[in-house]
Amino acid sequence: MLKSLIAILLGYLIGSILPAYFLGKWLKNIDIRKIGTHNAGTTNVKRELGILPAIPTALFDTLKGIFAIIIARHLLKTPIAIAYLSGFFAVLGHIFPFYIGFKGGQGAATTTGILLYNLYQIFIVARNTLVIWDLIILILVIVIIWLITRTQELLSITVLPLFVYFLIVRVQLNWTIISSCIIACYLFCLGINNIIKFKFFRLNFETYPDFRLWRTLIRPAAMVFPILSFFLSKAALVTFIGVVLAIFFFTDLIRIINKRVNRFFFKDIRKNFVIFKDKEAIRISSITLFLFGCFLSFLLFEQRIAFTAITFLIFGDLSAKILGLAYGKHKILNKTLEGSLAHFIACVVLGYIIHLYLNIPLGLIFAGAASATLIEAVPFNVDDNLSVPVVTGVILTIGINLVK
Repeated sequence: MLKSLIAILLGYLIGSILPAYFLGKWLKNIDIRKIGTHNAGTTNVKRELGILPAIPTALFDTLKGIFAIIIARHLLKTPIAIAYLSGFFAVLGHIFPFYIGFKGGQGAATTTGILLYNLYQIFIVARNTLVIWDLIILILVIVIIWLITRTQELLSITVLPLFVYFLIVRVQLNWTIISSCIIACYLFCLGINNIIKFKFFRLNFETYPDFRLWRTLIRPAAMVFPILSFFLSKAALVTFIGVVLAIFFFTDLIRIINKRVNRFFFKDIRKNFVIFKDKEAIRISSITLFLFGCFLSFLLFEQRIAFTAITFLIFGDLSAKILGLAYGKHKILNKTLEGSLAHFIACVVLGYIIHLYLNIPLGLIFAGAASATLIEAVPFNVDDNLSVPVVTGVILTIGINLVK
């Protein structure tokens, strides 16, 4: 008990040492917590003091949680649960240092350090080869999301949920996994808080004035069709989608033919709620074309291929539009490079998860993700709600037949 208490106390004391605070005082006689982001962490040090003071700040803040765990585990010989508790108290020490009014940093670097230590235990010490591809996918996500956003907050809210999923399904539950999940949840919440607080995420609607956010956000609801494919026969599912498609198609048809109905949707109701885009005044809406894409996919392809194609269509398009609006700077064809990268990585991640359960070769997943991204970016005369799932389905079908 005494060793455990000592380990916890040492963890807190080690964590309470804040290089950011002391370097600010020594170099410029400032309190780093009262300028910039008001945070005694690496990012604020780099912004206010420069890169050289930021390096030792980052190193020490990242390593002190690991030091606490190693001291508790190997020097004091405490149980592993107490060792991790000591590491968590190092985080608390960083956030609530006793000597400066219990107001320190956010603990992101310290928790990240413990997480890296855990990854070392999982991948190197345990030599768990089952998760090597998981690690490759995570690294790919990190690289692409960083290229798109250049913000660590967006990294945390995109990478960490995937990381926790891989840990839960791949690795046997132990204290390393439990602590990793706790850290991931904390960093995720911290990322959300910082995004809201510092407004790191803003949608630029001026670039696409005809964009309807609610139509994009509601798209995941269409996953009901792929999910139903596991419970309904092909004929029943195609019939169901066909009925929904018919309702929307005839609504569009009546709207286009009847000027009074069209005026209702494009003038009267727009005072309160905008349903259709301006360009859809005299054409079939993309909602109907999306349903037609779903209908064709499940009609033409086997269930696992249609499931993959529709998943790519839903979440690839969602990611491309949201991140393209927020971070799109480099135009490529009629899209942005950032949006296309977001489309690709969304398809890769979801395709990788599908590969684990539906036995689609991983090489075909990458080929399908690349083709879906290319079709979405290239300005064809065919709406991508049709072209993306059909082309993806054809490529996956050809590939699976060749593998056989």
